[in-house]
Amino acid sequence: MELRKLQRTPDGTYLVTIPKAWAKRVGLEQGSVVSYEERQDGRLLLSPRIDEERPPLEVILEASPFVRREIIERYLLGYDIIRIQSKDSLSPETRDEVRKTTKRLVGLEVLEEDAKKIVLQCLMEPSLLNPERILRRLEMLSMPMQIDAVQAFVESNTELANGVVERDEEVDRWYFLLVRLVRAAIADTYLLEKIKVSSVDCLDFRLLASYIETFADYAVTVAENTQDRIPVPKEQQILFQKIGASVNTMYKDAVGSVLSRDLKLASSVSPRFKETKKILAEAETSIAKAPRPMVNHLVAALIALNRMCEVSVDISDLTITR
Repeated sequence: MELRKLQRTPDGTYLVTIPKAWAKRVGLEQGSVVSYEERQDGRLLLSPRIDEERPPLEVILEASPFVRREIIERYLLGYDIIRIQSKDSLSPETRDEVRKTTKRLVGLEVLEEDAKKIVLQCLMEPSLLNPERILRRLEMLSMPMQIDAVQAFVESNTELANGVVERDEEVDRWYFLLVRLVRAAIADTYLLEKIKVSSVDCLDFRLLASYIETFADYAVTVAENTQDRIPVPKEQQILFQKIGASVNTMYKDAVGSVLSRDLKLASSVSPRFKETKKILAEAETSIAKAPRPMVNHLVAALIALNRMCEVSVDISDLTITR
């Protein structure tokens, strides 16, 4: 910490000098305007710039087989305008891939298009977004996916299972938006202040969103192992339903404990997992009695449910760090 003496002019005005190295580093010179804000604890926050609209971040991408990955990457990095261009006409395949990718990213729209280029723009204003609301949205999407995945599996309902798989794309959309927001906030202290979170909160939000996205992926795994021609035996149906109910409770309490900073609720998740392990072991033993064509699907679904338990425990551990 550096200390400086306060000076007073004859007319009663107080003066304090600012570090020369800092002024140069942030681009201040004679006549520059700075802003300050009084905090509740009595401190003054001095900012080297007035809250002004920043120019949009733009990037140009050449059409390639990896255009989908490149668009998502630039979106996550906070680019506002993404131009996809080609020396020749853009192929129908590239245009189709760009449109599909655009639908997967919240706020990204086609701004301009012609034979040789497509211009995308993100219309979401980050300062108006709330990370916790996005996380709540992710929770509301992923939790029913797990419930429906287990129900589809034990009832051999492929239509319901397909619905679970389709909903995973919506989880990805909101996950990508959260990642974009927290990355932008960590890089911009002004945005942190606007959305009223700390950089540590952003790291927790990023990790929580990743866990939720993984949880949803495991729900998809359960759904994808649904077989309409080979019904799940009654014994396994009962066991999987018990496991599914326990997973749902663990997950709900885990996410809730992080967002509400409830240590008591978080501490209930790990003991429940220990109890669920007994049912998981019982289900594993019972699979040996199942019809051979169904064994691999039962094992895959059981492994996915076990992983969902582990993810829930990992989520609850985040509460300790907040």
